[in-house]
Amino acid sequence: MSRCKRAAIAILGGCVALWIVAAGTAWLHWPIPARLAGFGAGLTVGGVLVAAMLWFSPGGLHDMATPALTRRYYREFAPPMVAYVLVMLVWKPLLHSIGLPWLRVAVALLPSLLVFLAIRAIGRYVRDSDELQRRIELESVGLAAGVVSTVYMTAGFLQSAKMIAVGATAAMLWVFPALCLCYGVARIVIARRYA
Repeated sequence: MSRCKRAAIAILGGCVALWIVAAGTAWLHWPIPARLAGFGAGLTVGGVLVAAMLWFSPGGLHDMATPALTRRYYREFAPPMVAYVLVMLVWKPLLHSIGLPWLRVAVALLPSLLVFLAIRAIGRYVRDSDELQRRIELESVGLAAGVVSTVYMTAGFLQSAKMIAVGATAAMLWVFPALCLCYGVARIVIARRYA
């Protein structure tokens, strides 16, 4: 069994364990704060998506790059993404509790800085990869950008026709996560074509 499939099974096991804990607390009628319940639900859904992508992936990062490049990528990518997740847990309440305009701007832009650092790590990984891996990555990004742009524009047309109502803040905040999800799916499909 490949390393990706083993990782997918481990992640699914964690999701099942989290679901069992949630079901047990509901069955025992223990009160759970809504924020914690939402975080658990998001973690479970995200875990299932990551596990599905790993399961269908033709190989992991270790199979596509040199060990030194892989280590550097994880060292540069993981800290800003972990920090991003942690910041997003407290970002909105913190933003509403700050009165000073300059500090409010700094807190509002902190997630963007962390995303920029993650994108920098991705760019360095792609730049230093071999030609085939670079082609896979760039085709995946291009396809994901096209899909997300088309969906965003389609939603704009539907909103102009008063068929849907999506808040601008929510729509703008979900562009990057949607791009990441589409990129992950596109990368699996394109990498399987070259495998």
